[in-house]
Order: sequence, then C-alpha cells, then structure tokens
Amino acid sequence: MKTKIGLDESHKIGTTSSSPFSGSPTFDQIPFHVDAGCKPALGTYVVVEGDNMNAVHYGRIIEGTEENPRAEPTRLQQNQAYQVGQRDPRTGDRSPHVTRIMMVEVLGEIHSQNDGMEIREAKSLAQTGKGVYQIPADLIPILLNTPTSPDEGLYLGNIQSGDDEVGLILPMEALARHIAVVGKTGVGKSYAVGVVVEELARLGIPVLAFDVLGDFREATEDLGGCNLTGGVNFRVPYSLIGAGEFLNFMPNLTVDQREIITAAYERIGGQALDDLDRAGNVSLNIDSLVTEIEDTATAFGQAAVGGRAVTKVRAAYNRSSVLTVGIGDWIEELKTKPIVNVFIGRLSQNSRNLLVGAAARIIQTLRRREMIPPCVFILDEAHFFLPSGGATTPSTQIIREMIRTARHDAIGIVLISQSPGSMDKQALLTCNTRLIFALDKEDLSTVAGTIDAPDAVISRIPKQAKGTAILTSGTDIMRHSATIRIRQRKTREGAPTPNLAKGVKVWREKNQKPTF
Repeated sequence: MKTKIGLDESHKIGTTSSSPFSGSPTFDQIPFHVDAGCKPALGTYVVVEGDNMNAVHYGRIIEGTEENPRAEPTRLQQNQAYQVGQRDPRTGDRSPHVTRIMMVEVLGEIHSQNDGMEIREAKSLAQTGKGVYQIPADLIPILLNTPTSPDEGLYLGNIQSGDDEVGLILPMEALARHIAVVGKTGVGKSYAVGVVVEELARLGIPVLAFDVLGDFREATEDLGGCNLTGGVNFRVPYSLIGAGEFLNFMPNLTVDQREIITAAYERIGGQALDDLDRAGNVSLNIDSLVTEIEDTATAFGQAAVGGRAVTKVRAAYNRSSVLTVGIGDWIEELKTKPIVNVFIGRLSQNSRNLLVGAAARIIQTLRRREMIPPCVFILDEAHFFLPSGGATTPSTQIIREMIRTARHDAIGIVLISQSPGSMDKQALLTCNTRLIFALDKEDLSTVAGTIDAPDAVISRIPKQAKGTAILTSGTDIMRHSATIRIRQRKTREGAPTPNLAKGVKVWREKNQKPTF
C-alpha cells in the first residue's frame, strides 16, 4: 500500500496492539507489536496508520519489552536441573512464544493534502491492529519544523531514525531568544559550543566569548579571531559601565559617599555617552570624575566626605586591572573578526564578575547606538555569574537584565553551565533553547520540566553518551524536542580531558633528577 507521505510495505515494522500487560493506545502513547525480522531502534520516528493513510499519527519509539514464557526464570532453572524441555528458549524472532512490544510517544498527526502535508496536534485516538511504519529520515525536519538549508540556521548535528540520520539545523530565530548549554563535566558542552561558534562564523555573526577554562582559544585562532586576556589587554572604560557597576569596584563605601559618587558619576557618564555618540570612543580620565566628585560634595556641603570618597575612587581605579579610560581595540576587533575570545581564567571570581558585568553593559550600550553589529555573547561557567538561591554577584543583575532585553538589541546569548541546579533559575528558563547533555539527577530536576518528552526519555539523560544531547526549544522554534549527536568540529578542541597517568610520566621525565 503506497501512501501520500511516501511510505509503503517496505517501511512497515509492526502493528498497534492492546494488552493488560503492555497497555493500549492512549492520546499520548501507542504500544505496537514488532514484526518478526524487524529491529527498530530506540528513538526511531514512526507513523501509525488510521482509517486511511491520508491521516496518520506520528511519534518516536521511547521504550520496548520482550515477553517469552519459555525464558521465565523458574522454567529455565528446571530445564537446567533436569536436562529436559526446550534447551534453547529463543530460537528466533519467529518463535511463536516470543513477543516484542515497543511504545511510541505520540507527537502529532500528519494530514496529507493535494498540495502537501499539514502537521497538526494529536486529537484523535489511535486504533489497534493498524500498521506502524518507520519514517524516512528526510521527513524528520518537516515534523520538527526545522530548516533543511544551512543558510537558514545552525547545523549542530544529526538525528538518527533507525539506521538513517538527518542533519538538525537550529533555526536562526533561536539565537536572539538565547541558548543554554548544560551538562556535567566532560560530556561535550564546550565541544558543542565550538560547533555553535563555527556556525556563527560561517553565517558572519560576530561573537564575544568569556572563556574561563581556555576552551575556545585554539578555535579562535583557527577561525582567524582575536584572543585577549581579561585584565591585560581586555579592559572596560570606567565611564561607560554604569554607576551601579562602578560602585561595585569600591567596597565599604558609606551611604553619603555612595550618594556623592553616584551623582558625580551620572554626570560624567552622560558626558561620556555624548562623546561616544560623536567619536565612537571615550577618553575621560579618572581626574574628570575626581573633579566632579569634589564639586558635588562641595555643593552638598560635605567637602570632607567628598575628600574621603575621592581617596577610595582613586585607590579602586589604580589597583583594578579591569578598569581603563577608553574602550580599546577589542570593539574594533568585534566589528571585523568572527570572534573575540576573552580568557578570564587568571582573574579572581570577583574580578571576573566585575569584568563580565561591565562588558555586558557596554555591549548593550553600543548596540543601542548601532555602533557594533548584531552579535552573540557567550558566557562559560554561567552559574558563577548567575548563582541560584537569591545570591547575587556584581554581574547577576546586569546579565539577568541583558537576557531579558537583549533580543530587542539584536544580541544573542549562550550560557554554558555544568551545574544548572546552582544557576539562577529565572535566567536559565529565559533561555528559550536548551541543549541538555548528561546531567546528574539533582541538576536534571532543574531542567526536566522544560523538556517536552516523556519520563522514559528524561530518565535516560544521566546516561547519555558523550557528544549526545537533547535539544529542546519553544514550539515556534522547534515543534518537538530531539536527541542529536553533535557533528564533528572543524576547529581544534581547546581542553580535552587529560590523561593523568601520561601527565605524571611526562612530568617525571622532565623533572626527576638522575640517580647514580
């Protein structure tokens, strides 16, 4: 029987079934008996015929069982003890006592029309005794509502359906709605983000990445990007980062000192923004702020308080490796290079927070003035910058606000975390697309509710193979979640898991003194 969606008897793998043990069709799941000789794999996409093949259910296989009364433990023991009965309890798939049942997760309905196919929400109940057919891989993007051309999105990897596979292209719209990449150590998060960076470079979208572990340095070199080091050749102008961020550089201010510095800074900041609009840079040195603080304190009748505030401002500025006067060359690099990668691993966590928060504020400011192109902001170890449980860092509020508003500024955000349970839940859930690698159960509980998949699929996430992830997004981006195998990178991987035994051997060869 040939169907309008391109299936025939050669694609048939089973028949829908009903049993007190394996269950019956529901609106969510459909059990089916597997035909002899067929070996459909976990995750295979299928269609289930209805009254006619112009309206069918579609879904994917999520679990399976095999029933064999001859393999019941007591019977096996008796056969071995008495050397009687059937020696081989399973002679093959066609043995009349062997029954294999698999379960299909219902994803929707396909309605064939003269001009093509229409994908609808599943509203009808599947019937028993109907054929189950494996879907050709090239139809899967249509079911997921994802592009088929690399020009329309990011080619991240492949989806398998049985022995076939097809590329998964994440729609371009996902970038501005933000992406979270989560998974425990060593499962392929950074490798996958390297794939994202390659795709962004291919599409001509610049990237500003904050790299804690040095994962992206080699990829940046391979792509012709720019590697910088936080506190060395990547700094932020004090006059553009905002009063709140500037005050974070100065602990132990009194209430009066904070008020005076804030009032002075806001006037300086306004002047800096005016200069920025005209010249594309800013050159207000710290003496400009000091003078403004002294004038403000005198106007308030608090010259002595202003003097102490000036001392603290100068000391904070001079000892900071992060603050500077002008924007620096990194903005020009961002305009022309595929990626500016900022290594911040040598900074203390507090300095990282100050630097990243300040840079986020500047990027938004420059975008709103159309001084830099639309771009993507990548933040590694995001749970340190956006902690959970009400804790805050100097970067928390800025990045949280950026996630909420950056879409309107044409800035995409990619957050990477090995501990989503330790991360600000509001920020994590605001990321519309999530790439979920293997996670411990505690961290998995944080994101499980965002995955449109049954418990049988979610429960396997802790044991997902390295390089395999569940990709889930809003229904306007992807109609359903999908398990994908991340494609091979073209750039070098920055931080492969070290072999400690080899490392010790090499160290001893270099450092051990010869004995006589």
